[in-house]
Amino acid sequence: MNKTNLLWIGILLCLVMCQNKELSQEQKNAINKLTEDIQFAPDFSLPALNDSTYTLSELRGKVVIINFWATWCGPCRLEIPDFNELYTKHKEDGLEILGISISDQKKALKNFTKSYRVDYPLLFDSPRNMDKITRKYGGVYAVPTSYIIGRKGDIIASYPGAIIKGQYMYSDFIEKINIALKEKI
Repeated sequence: MNKTNLLWIGILLCLVMCQNKELSQEQKNAINKLTEDIQFAPDFSLPALNDSTYTLSELRGKVVIINFWATWCGPCRLEIPDFNELYTKHKEDGLEILGISISDQKKALKNFTKSYRVDYPLLFDSPRNMDKITRKYGGVYAVPTSYIIGRKGDIIASYPGAIIKGQYMYSDFIEKINIALKEKI
């Protein structure tokens, strides 16, 4: 859903509320149509370090963690062992983790993986395309930033900052993943 549609929905609702009138069925249907995909994660296709391409919409049916990160980011590096463990434990349950580098190209990622073991796919693209994708997610103003995407493609939660064992945010993150993994399509 783009910002223009959201603006029109807001204007329509304000007009109706200011007039103290009930919405007509036609208005309700129009609002439902405009907002039906409001919680869906914006789609993207990105190349991976292993020379494959990942398209988010093709992962429907899985629980997906999107982790925006960078090789130069210290907190991002701290997350990797916990993400590796999580991926190994739950990939058979339908969990996918996509490490999306906001600033690194293939060569830098390959060099990084010589020093750091990363068990899940690492994705990348040009700075211009990465900017487009991060804008679709409301702007990624800090790395790491992670999103949990449910089996139906809906955004369940977002986490700005490192998700590291022992912190409150980690417990909340794991709880939401476990709930999402139990959900059926």
